[in-house]
Amino acid sequence: MTFTFGDYTLKTHELDNKLSVQVSSTLGEVHLSEDDHRTSDFPDEVCFYIESPAEKPAAKGLKKFIFGGYTFILGINYSGELFLFHSVELIVGKKLIDGKDTLTLAFLKDPKA
Repeated sequence: MTFTFGDYTLKTHELDNKLSVQVSSTLGEVHLSEDDHRTSDFPDEVCFYIESPAEKPAAKGLKKFIFGGYTFILGINYSGELFLFHSVELIVGKKLIDGKDTLTLAFLKDPKA
């Protein structure tokens, strides 16, 4: 499934009880923020940013998304960064697929158990 959230496009795919999420934008190349030194009240968040964007993405309020058994919340801050907040019951893996940073979300246990 592909959908847009602000200036970001998210592509999701569920396979083998895991949800893969790829983020892209027409404003530039999107990366996972690995060097995030901000203090945060949300330990279960992942931040994406656009490298050298053509224009700064507009801020966008929080919105909840549900894909099968997976639920997460997206929001774009005033710096144009996309945040994905996920459940503490998920583990998050980060990898490159087709040269793009990709998240893999998986439950710590079987959601149907």
